[in-house]
Amino acid sequence: MQILRRLTLVAFASLLLLAACSGWLNNRHVPPPAPEQLERARESGIQWLIRNADSNLRIDKAVLWQMIQRAAEISGDPRLQTLFARYRQSVLDDRRDSYWHPLFFPGTWVPVRSEDIGQLPDYNQHFIYAVTCDTELGKLPVIAVQNSADFCDRHPLRPACVTHQLMGLELMKRSGCADSDALAPTVEALQERIRNQLTWDPRLVDVYMQRVLMLVDSGSVNRVKPIWLDRILNAQQPDGGWSPFMPLLSIGGDRYIGIRRLPDIGTPESDFHMTAQGVLLFTLLTCSSTPLQSTPP
Repeated sequence: MQILRRLTLVAFASLLLLAACSGWLNNRHVPPPAPEQLERARESGIQWLIRNADSNLRIDKAVLWQMIQRAAEISGDPRLQTLFARYRQSVLDDRRDSYWHPLFFPGTWVPVRSEDIGQLPDYNQHFIYAVTCDTELGKLPVIAVQNSADFCDRHPLRPACVTHQLMGLELMKRSGCADSDALAPTVEALQERIRNQLTWDPRLVDVYMQRVLMLVDSGSVNRVKPIWLDRILNAQQPDGGWSPFMPLLSIGGDRYIGIRRLPDIGTPESDFHMTAQGVLLFTLLTCSSTPLQSTPP
């Protein structure tokens, strides 16, 4: 019994030490990445998207493809424009009455009933309201509540709750569903909450990328610590994409003990979800006139 107690204490102390070390590594002070590093990351990410275009086009995730569309529009990169044109031809042109249509074509409108979207996750319902500006949808409690800064307090086990909520508010601003000044206090509260999440959650998985992306995309690049970008740059795979799996300890070959959302055993493999966000992030950074600051830890 005493041996078991000692082993438990050793394991607990090791976890505390690992957490402390991870927290320090995730918040240490480093200079901002050079523009050339940001551009190389963007270029490598685009090359991964193009090389894997056929398999990526089979992933019908509207929000991710809108990120590709935005990256193409912001950068003017003909490769991204061609990739999005392929998605438009193979998917969007056959779904002109889809409730996702206004996401890609602002100013267009399609009729949407609450029963049409009721089976979707709450944040997707918020997105659809945000791009259609449908007043009846905006009255639905599941949608209206997501305009409140404390919405995610009700969902403490959803790591991406705050980023999804901020995405919805940014869509509302871009489509004109709400006055930017009226949304500003909620947006600022969510930005600060995301900064705190990044400070205390060092897991370099999908939500980490999404948190940094949303700070930059919502105009809060000053809240992004250079170390967070440095870690994302270092996590880019040799093939140019990003993996949602964070390797920690090799167990032989290309397999690791690591973290996806929870501890797992796997192989870091680039995927479309992570890489689409990475390409938009580094497109925003390389096309922005706002310089990265050396934010204190």
